[in-house]
This record gives sequence, C-alpha cells and structure tokens, in this order.
Amino acid sequence: MTKLLFASFGIAIIFTITVVTVNQYNTRNYKPEIFIEIEKNYSYEINRDKFGVPHVYGAKDKDAAFAFALAQAEDDLEHVEMMMKMSRGELSNFTINSNSIAALYTLITGKGDILENLEAIEGVELDFLFKFFNVKETVTQKIDEIPNETIEYIKGYADGLNFYAAKNPNLVDQSLYPATVRDLVAGMTFRMPLFYGIDHSISELISLMDDEVKEVVRVNNALSNNHVVASINSYFKPSGSNAFAVAKSRSQDNETLLVINSHQPLTGPVAWYEIHLKSDEGLNIMGGTFPGSPFIHVGFNENLGWGATVNQPDLADIYKLDLNPRDNNQYLLDGKWENFKEINQNFKVKLFGPFSINYPIPMHYSKHGPVLKDNNKAYALRFVGMHDVNHSTAWLKMNKSKNLSQWLEALKMQEIASLNLVYADKEDNIYFVHNVKSPIRNSNYDWKKVLPGNDSSLIWMEFHPFENIPQILNPSSGYIFSTNQNPFFVTANENNLMPENYNPTMGFQTRITNRAYRAYELLDKDTSISFNEISQYKHDNKFSYNSRQYRFMSEIFNHKFSDKKLINAQEFLAEWDLGTDSNNLHAAFGVCILSPEWLAEITREPQPDPILTFTNCVDEFYKNFGTLSIKWSEVNFLERGSKLVHIQGGPDVLRAIYAPRSEDGILKAVAGDGLYIHLKWDRNKKQISKSIHQFGSATMNVNSPHYDDQINLFANEELKDTFFN
Repeated sequence: MTKLLFASFGIAIIFTITVVTVNQYNTRNYKPEIFIEIEKNYSYEINRDKFGVPHVYGAKDKDAAFAFALAQAEDDLEHVEMMMKMSRGELSNFTINSNSIAALYTLITGKGDILENLEAIEGVELDFLFKFFNVKETVTQKIDEIPNETIEYIKGYADGLNFYAAKNPNLVDQSLYPATVRDLVAGMTFRMPLFYGIDHSISELISLMDDEVKEVVRVNNALSNNHVVASINSYFKPSGSNAFAVAKSRSQDNETLLVINSHQPLTGPVAWYEIHLKSDEGLNIMGGTFPGSPFIHVGFNENLGWGATVNQPDLADIYKLDLNPRDNNQYLLDGKWENFKEINQNFKVKLFGPFSINYPIPMHYSKHGPVLKDNNKAYALRFVGMHDVNHSTAWLKMNKSKNLSQWLEALKMQEIASLNLVYADKEDNIYFVHNVKSPIRNSNYDWKKVLPGNDSSLIWMEFHPFENIPQILNPSSGYIFSTNQNPFFVTANENNLMPENYNPTMGFQTRITNRAYRAYELLDKDTSISFNEISQYKHDNKFSYNSRQYRFMSEIFNHKFSDKKLINAQEFLAEWDLGTDSNNLHAAFGVCILSPEWLAEITREPQPDPILTFTNCVDEFYKNFGTLSIKWSEVNFLERGSKLVHIQGGPDVLRAIYAPRSEDGILKAVAGDGLYIHLKWDRNKKQISKSIHQFGSATMNVNSPHYDDQINLFANEELKDTFFN
C-alpha cells in the first residue's frame, strides 16, 4: 500500500492507492490459444455484398453472434474496444496528474470548472457515471436473471471478439481481452439511461451541491464548442430521429411503407453500423447497430420492421437528504437515521510502462439510489433502469419476432426503458408506441422539483403497465410519424391521443420539432402516397412556418432596426423560403440564425436573443463571405478522409444534417442522417428494401474500399439495394 499526497484547489487530499504491477499483454489471464481453438465450436459464414455489408449466417443464433462480432471487429475495432473499456468503467484509463485529480474532485463535489478539468481526460465523466451508478455490482447481483438462451447468444458474440483478438494480436489492445458476457451486459445496463437524458439529471444534481458554481450545469455546452468527443452528450445523445409508417389504405399502390431513419453522430461509438444476421434457429434480421452491441436496434426481417426515435420522458428524480448533525454518514428516513452504504469505486490510473494503480473513490448510496454528499448536504438520484440488466433478452426477442404479437412481447418485458418506436409489417399493421417504463408516483407531489428524502413512500418501486402508455395501432388516417416530438401529435388530428387520458406524473415531453410539423404537413395532405414520394418526404429540407424556429425568426422580422446594413439583412432574411436545398441563396444565412436556437432547445438552455443572434450572423457573413447571399452548396458539406461533398439539409429538417459553427463559416456534418432504410410490402406481401449509409460499411477501416463508397450516393439522396434476399 502506498499513500500519495496531492494538492488540488488549495486543499491537501490524501488518497490511499494500491500500486499494481501488471503484464500489459496478460492482464485478464488472456490466453490467445484458447480462443483460436474455440472457433471450432461455432458454425458460421460471413459473406459481404458489393458494398461490403456483412451478411452473416450461423447454424445457431450463437453462431451468428460469433460471426457478428468478427465482422464488427474487422470494420470498427477502435470503437468495439472503446465500448469494452466503457463496460468496465475504464474508458479514461487516465494518467495521473493534477488535471485528473481536479476532474475527479469536480465530479464528486461539484466544485470547480467541470469543462476545464474534464477536457484533459477523455472518458472520465462516463467512468464516473458507471461507478456512480454502481453498474458492476448490479450486474453481479442480477445476471442470473438473464435466460440461458440470451447468455449463450452474448457469449457467442464475446467469443467472436476474443477469436478476432487471438488471430490479430498486433491489431488489438490485448490488455482488454478476453471480452466476457458480464462486460456486454454491463454495457447494455449502463447505456440505456444515457439515451433518455440522464445527463440532465446529473447536471442538476451536481449544481445542487454548490449553488455558487453554476458552470457545472454546462456539461452540454461541449457540443457548441466543437468538443465532439468530450461530453456525455456527444457519446450517447443523438440529435433527433425520424420514422414513418403508411398503411395500404393511404398508399398509391396498395403497399405498406416504412421509413427507418434514426439520427446519430456520424462517427464514434454510437454511429450506425449495417449488418444482416441469419440462423437456422429463426434469426433473420437486418438493420443498424452500434459498435460492441450484439443486437440490431433498428431494422427489419421478412415479416416486419421498426424504427426508433429518442424520447425523453421524466424517468429520474432527485431527493434532498437530511444528514445526521452528529454523524453525516447517516440520513433521515421515516423518522430513523439510516446508514449510507459506502463503496470504494476504483479508477484505473496509468503510471508508466506496465505499472498502474487502483484509485479508490468512496461513493455513497441510500435506499433512493446513488448519492452526492459533503459534510453539510446530500442529494440522492433515483432513475429508471438502475436495477435492470435483462435488456439483451428484450432485444433478442425483438430481433427474432415474426409478427406484431411477438414483437410486443419483447416490449412488455419493460427492460427497454424508453424510445419511441414506429412499426409496420406485411399484414399491413402500422403501430406507434411512446415506449416508456414510467414509475408510479404520488400525484400530490411535483416530481419536476427536488423531493423530500425523508419519506420512504416517495421511493417508487412499481411502474405503469405497458398497456397504459401512449400507443396507436392502425389509425384510420393510415399514417404515423415520429420525429422526437411529444406522443400526442403523431398522426391525423382525429386519431391522436389526448394527454388528459394519461397520468401527469408520467412526465411526457411537450416539444414539437420542426420535423414533426413538416411530416404532418406532407403526409396529411397526401392521400395516395407512393414509395418514391415517401422517399421525397424523408429528404424534405424545409422549415415549417408553424415551427418554433420560424417563431424565433419572426422576432427579427418585427424588430425596428436603424442600421441600413441590418435593415437590408432583415429584408434578405424575409425572402427565404425556409429551404436548405443546394441552390438556395438564403439557407446559409438562415441556418446561421436558427442553429443557436436549435442547440439551446435540445440542451435545455435558455433561448438566445434573436436580435443579437441576427446581428452576429450579419457580421460573421460579411467577414467570411463579403455577402449574405451564398449558395448552400458552397457552405454545407459531408467530409470523409480526403473527400468533401456538398449535402442538402440542415438542423431539425427531415433531411437532418447537424454541423458545428466554424470560424470560416464552412459547415461539416457531425451528426444527423446516417444509415436509413426504406421498406415496402406490396399487395402480394412481397418485400422490397433499400438502405444507405453516410460513408460505408467499413466505418473505421481506412484501407477498405468500403470506407467511403456510399458517400456520393448518400449526398445525392439515393439508396442502394440491401441484398436482404
């Protein structure tokens, strides 16, 4: 045992750390020869189509999973390994220095500038959350709840990664292997709350620890400062998503139509990866997944398909705990002092060469959940999914479902805590569900506020049944759309659900996106929608005159300017038709004005001043271009390696393209439209499927011809054959 003394923020902090000598190539008893031999236990094939997309076959489901992992490792080893680190809370694996101490101190106490300290250590904020959520212990306690069929499938995927590592020792980080079932389950358990917006609750929790340090709430601002890989949001926070379903009754050619179009970062650990899995045990699913995930998350089989869009209902609560003035390791609950559960969570810290240390941080837990505390105050967090580990079984059931009933059985498990889902099948069912595992809460309290932590009746344990959450099956309108809006505006007015029919403590979001307005305006007026038209609607690049963005701009139109340059700019903006097509001369200036409004809305920040935003954009455009009138094709781009191609679309339009501002005014997309899939079943139930990826199937293999072979098709808004059949 060694004691090290660090001075940070003028405070001397003593941590007891254990120095561990490790062999950097054998840290987890990894024996490559075992995993070279283990391939004999699997029967599989990997065939790639002309775009390099893997079509994987296995005699059994677990064989397909084995091949799935092999294909992913070939195309995106970097992010598969990144997910392995995250699944152990070792993403940062940082080198010890004053910045690392400062960052950990900031995360635990809320004191200091969180952005300044975290920028130095990529991934430390996720490692903190992994340990704060106590994922490792939860998985250890509950992994036996996962059925053996699911375990065998996950083990097949883990063995595939280990076999790849054994065959390619010079390509992999051998210190990470072997991958285990426990790693993959932990990764699924940890990731789910990140998708429904737990980062907002974390920010609020930290801010409560020190009211004088408001900067810590600004975790989300990393995106606006171009730190695309430095924040919780940039890892796991998609910017939006689209999904449409059209029944035969509303189609031109008596067809059932489905558009799957979830938006994600274009590169990184949650960028889409396309694959087709098939087995003799009933698996036959194609669609999109993430590096290190052994399941398809949006996709289709011969019978059905579904798309997903992120929803953000209220699934987390913060409690103020009363500390015992005589012993701050106790909190008051139902008139009695309860002891905090204290766990030393270890951070792995590199020293030099093969040497590392375990850096223990004591973390505290109450009956509510994880706790942030100091000598004077404490707050606890309770969130949906904190005790759930069986997500994998739900995804496997969805992947293997043959009809609507089987597909719904997976959701009824309530292991997938959130997501809007839009479904269609060859039997002409179309379906929307605002999927949410919503706690049953006492309606006498305002659950948007901090709650008293001294009453155990407020520690919710039960959830509204699946049947009671918002869902619509086969509306008479014949169409459904989901674009991250609230669940009460997803089809024609006469078929929409009514919010008063649902418990207000379920905390549904109220937002309506521009994409929702445009989807409604396009689909509702067309009573005879063709397969080609649904593709045109998906690529629509306009803002709606009903949108929040247009209301923001209207304040500029109504303002009285005295400066001639601003008056001319005001008149120029008023001429914009709200499109973001290639030849549009107003789009670049308009998007400059609307982007800060969009960013503030998704990060739950106050709306910026429209007049100040307008004047800033005027100055920026004259500085960069000498004019306000410039073609969108000269400003908005998609970049891949040495390729730079123009792309239509913009923030929160159906052709969703998200790009951070740059000093020279040139925009390069980092998120939005990526992999998307268009499906139809004709009058004879024959299926046609088309897809496209923003770059190519070799998402991180720069030496592959499939690293960028789809970029021009994507930019031209063309789709390719999926070769599913």
